[in-house]
Amino acid sequence: MTDADIQAGLTAVFHEVFGDDSLVLRPETSAETVSGWNSIRMVSIILATEQQFGIRLRSREVDKLRNVGDLAGLVRIKTLALQG
Repeated sequence: MTDADIQAGLTAVFHEVFGDDSLVLRPETSAETVSGWNSIRMVSIILATEQQFGIRLRSREVDKLRNVGDLAGLVRIKTLALQG
């Protein structure tokens, strides 16, 4: 899976969770920069990301995330592990 695939998948997740197809993700995008990103939306982002990429994210991994770049990096690690 390429970085572009991960970016596209995360963009689809965020568009769905926030109901806003105009939302543009950047590595520095975070709860502070997106209106309406609260704890409930974070749970939705994590669940949708797991489904989108067929991975499982542990709560201790999620607790370390600071922005979309961190999430993309975690998705990259998890998908590489699945590929063996």
